[in-house]
Amino acid sequence: MKTGIFIFLILLTSVSCSVLDDNCLCTDEFCYYTVTVVDTLGVPVDSLTVSIKDKNGNKLDVNQPGYIFNPGVYVVLDDSFINMFEFTERAEKVFFSATDGERIAQAEYLFNTDRCRCHVNKVSGPDTLVLK
Repeated sequence: MKTGIFIFLILLTSVSCSVLDDNCLCTDEFCYYTVTVVDTLGVPVDSLTVSIKDKNGNKLDVNQPGYIFNPGVYVVLDDSFINMFEFTERAEKVFFSATDGERIAQAEYLFNTDRCRCHVNKVSGPDTLVLK
């Protein structure tokens, strides 16, 4: 009798997992989207003060690990913000700006998430910005 209950529970768990997870298999990959900020001569600009805000103007604390990127490359959004997306098909606005105190580079981006809410996806937004 105990064996039958045990087998039933294993089958129930495996069936409910596939239904709840909708056959989603998230990878351990950590996705991030970057932008390169250059000056008017096209030279990448490092050590800028970056501000990233959501559609409501709330500041997003995006980690900027500059040591792993080339000069002038900044993270706009990464997978640590997957919870800001309630629906996968609806893109959310993200506002990026970087300044050296005198000049500014800024852009609006749209992001959404995949069906399984594993990773963020960039829908639109520039790959390069000019500091003016």
